[in-house]
Order: sequence, then structure tokens, then C-alpha cells
Amino acid sequence: MATRSILLTSTKGGSGKSVIAIGAFLKLKETGHKPGYFKPIGDSLSMTPKNRTDKDVSVISAVVARQFSKELICPQFYNPEYFLDEVLLEEAPDVMEKIKDAYQIISAKTDIILIEGNHNFNQYCVVGLDDLQMAKEFKSEVIICAPIADDDDLNLVVGTYNYIKSQNVPIAGVILSGTTQNADTRIEKYHKPLLERLQINVIGGLKNSKQLEKPTIAEIMEAVHGNLISGEYIKIKNNFIDGFTIGAMGANAAISFMRKQKNQCIITGGDRSDVALGAIEIGAGLIIFSGNIDPNQRVISAAEEKGIPLIKSPSDTYTITEQIKKIHTHIQPNEIQLCRDQVEEHVDWDNFPH
Repeated sequence: MATRSILLTSTKGGSGKSVIAIGAFLKLKETGHKPGYFKPIGDSLSMTPKNRTDKDVSVISAVVARQFSKELICPQFYNPEYFLDEVLLEEAPDVMEKIKDAYQIISAKTDIILIEGNHNFNQYCVVGLDDLQMAKEFKSEVIICAPIADDDDLNLVVGTYNYIKSQNVPIAGVILSGTTQNADTRIEKYHKPLLERLQINVIGGLKNSKQLEKPTIAEIMEAVHGNLISGEYIKIKNNFIDGFTIGAMGANAAISFMRKQKNQCIITGGDRSDVALGAIEIGAGLIIFSGNIDPNQRVISAAEEKGIPLIKSPSDTYTITEQIKKIHTHIQPNEIQLCRDQVEEHVDWDNFPH
């Protein structure tokens, strides 16, 4: 019997595909299946070969899909923003063959494969390595995962659905995940009924999980191109940060504001010892110094005593805040059960292909 293939595509980033893939993988395993996980193209944010493995894939291969190596379940890597430096249109057929070879090895040992698509449905379409091509190649059923902030996002859902359907690729349904409580309300009141009238199957929708959305110190460092001034990277890299505060105001006002927040990342200048010492005193989770300016030794000593990591970034405060907004949080090993719970509680398993 041929291995069944399910491809998770998305209308845009932040759709929760990894959460759904992990949760569904565990659910399938519990129900007697031999599931596989496959990610044709992962993110390569470093050109160093040993660092090219996609971060989500590293966790999934180590914690969930242990039977296959991370090199097998994710055979190709590109930098999403500058992939044309790495692949040309005429090279795409060879890349697809490499991806197909890896897929065949996994499919031979599984009865159902969850394929995690690119960041969005159109990504890599200019070189023919987009989700639609993958779905055609592997004869996949498609599930459209969509983060919903407002009514306009539903246009993306319907437009994507109609285009995939026009290409004669089967669609199992859509998973709508509200990004706010207001969005959740509008999904139930307007979006689901409308999709039902359009005969589009709604499989479910993830709910906001603050734990899954929190960035780690390693992810923050990478985003702001930071260097660690104080702290042991191995010990602090997976620490979560609950929020961000810009310490650009007067010291007293900044400290008063920071006292109301917990486990914050404070962004300030290296010359603002008053703000930095105040942040250390109240127990900040992390301090970033802008402009590549080192704080004085008193600040460093106080941070070391309290075990608070310090980072310096070459960017100014505004740029740092913009870089932080673009952080793509990754699944951590201790969040696997949260993924399972999200699928259990918020996905209609009877409508999920299995």
C-alpha cells in the first residue's frame, strides 16, 4: 500500500505548521500509524556547512522522528531572503531529484508522511521549488495553515485554496489560527460560516500559546547580531524571554516601568549604566546594549553576580526593535508536549487525513 502524503502549506509566516506537524506526528503514532516527517527545504541562515541544518528540524529529528537523520528529513537548505545566490532556475531539477531521493527513503519505512512546506505558499516559486510543485511531486493532500489577524487574511486563504484546486491537487481543508482574541471571535462568527458556504473544510485552528511564542536568548542574539559580554552561552541560550523594554527614558522612570514586567529583555545604550544597574537590580532576563558600546566594569560585575546575561549589538535601538519583530521562534525540546496538546484540543481529528 502506498504511503499517504500530507503537505502543510501556509498563506504566510507564523501559521504554526511546525506545531501542527509535531502534534499530528505524535497523534498518528498513538493511533497505530508509522508516521514520517519531511521538510524538503529548511532555513539556512549560515553559509557554514555544519551550521546549515534548520533549527526546527534539529529538534524534530532528535525528539520526535528519531528513526531518520536530520540530513535525510531535510535534504536542502536555503537562506529565505537570498536564495538566488544559492540556486539558479536551471539547477532546480537536480535539487528536486535530491529531495525526491530523500523522500523515497522515508516513505519506504512509513505509512503516512507529514510534509512541512515553506514559509508561505509562493516561496521559491521562481525556481520551481514551491509547495505546489512538492504536492504534485509527492501526490500529497494539502492542508492550508493560515494565521488570521483580520478579515483580509481570509482573502489569502480563499485565493490560495482556489489556486491549488485549479491545479487538480487535493485539499483536505484549512486550519485557521487567530493571532488575537478578536481574530478568534471573528473566525467563529464570520470566517467559518463563510468558508462552509464556499464548501471549504475547516479542520480547526491553533490557539495562542505564549510559551510557544517566546523567543530564546539564542534567537534574540542571532536576530540582533549580538555578542555575549557576560554569561555562559551554553547555559543561557535556551532561556525564554517574556517581553522587551526600551530603556531610553530617565533611570527612575525606566526602573519603575521595568518593575511591572517580569523576565524582560532591556534594550539600552552602553553608556546608560544607571538603567542597566536598575535592570540588574530588579532581575531582568537579558540586557542588550546598542551601538556596539560596552558597559562599564561595574555593570558587568553586577550582572555576573546576579547571573544576568549581557549582549552588545552593532545596531541602534530602533534597528534592534525592528530586528526583534522579525524573530522566527523555533520549537524547543521541552515544548513537544505543548504541540501535542494544541492538536489534541484545537484540531478536529476526524477531519484530519489519517
